[in-house]
Amino acid sequence: TQPPQLFFWGARTLYLGQALGLSAHRNAVAVLCASLDGPFGVARNLRQPDADTMACRTALIPANTLHHLSTGSGTMAFLYVDARSDDYRRLATSTNVMHERYGSGIANETAYLNVLASLRDGKPWREARDALVSVLGLATPARNDDRITEALRYMRDDPTAAHDLDHVAAGAKLSPSRFQHLFKEQTGVPFRRHRIWMRMGAAVRAIAAGNTLTEAAFAAGFSSSAHFSAAFREMFGLSPSQLAPSS
Repeated sequence: TQPPQLFFWGARTLYLGQALGLSAHRNAVAVLCASLDGPFGVARNLRQPDADTMACRTALIPANTLHHLSTGSGTMAFLYVDARSDDYRRLATSTNVMHERYGSGIANETAYLNVLASLRDGKPWREARDALVSVLGLATPARNDDRITEALRYMRDDPTAAHDLDHVAAGAKLSPSRFQHLFKEQTGVPFRRHRIWMRMGAAVRAIAAGNTLTEAAFAAGFSSSAHFSAAFREMFGLSPSQLAPSS
């Protein structure tokens, strides 16, 4: 059995691997669930999660929505996107059927599942990443602004820094308000939300490189491993110790 993989890019995270058997839970971000090996179930009635489910191949769960999935032993993919991002709005618009708490049947579902299967079977991440953006219609910047690109590089290269808005904006030679506008335009998410995603990604990459949870937490600017674990659980609904991530 292949170990699960966790890919961060911008304010998006893709988990690919076996379902972790989670009980009913919430995520601080939205999640697009997909099964590569047949339908899975989403509970209609959380009081009887295994008795009343809807079968689907893809389901979009909004942020902070209590949900329970019934999955088999096949490969699942969970694409996490920020609830305030352009990505989420595009995914919600492309969902074919809206239910009380979630949506199912995204547009281009077959093409999306095929890209996920190719990634599982060894397709290079950079190629798969571009294909995912294309088939899902995810947000892409209209043009690259060198000032925002440099700010992102600075934040990525020094994740332990505070990355205060005024300081980062000054480094880009922009007012805070203008910087925030350009940052959202370029990345699809607000500055402060993107900062959280970048720190999460830095910690996960440190763990994948062999660092302990505590070492990874400090390397990414968290005050402790408990702080990182709590933030990770709030965002993704699971503990980082449940994963064997890939960078």
